[in-house]
Amino acid sequence: MGRFVSFLAVTLALVAAAASADAQERGRGLGLGRFGEPPPGAPAVAAGRAYQEPAYARGYADGYRHAQDDRADRRSYDPVAHRDYREADQGFNRSYGSREAYKTNYRAGFRAGYDAGYRRR
Repeated sequence: MGRFVSFLAVTLALVAAAASADAQERGRGLGLGRFGEPPPGAPAVAAGRAYQEPAYARGYADGYRHAQDDRADRRSYDPVAHRDYREADQGFNRSYGSREAYKTNYRAGFRAGYDAGYRRR
């Protein structure tokens, strides 16, 4: 009986450790919450892609911020007018891969964020 209890305790400890490691890995680096959802306050439009793609997420946030400023200052809708959009390499890290691919994804996120911010979606 003593061996069985020891075996059961060790097995349960291993299962608990594996489950904990799996739970910690799920969503790591994606900006996702406990159940895979975007963090509170994240725009719903960006929920699917923004938190899986760093360039898109950064572009979305920057575009949204610029759009709110433009709208508040009564400037016309013009995402391309912003230097951040034209340069499109804010937050780039070599570990993300190609700079050109990063720029393409950043600009896509910027346009989506700018549209949502300007139209207040």
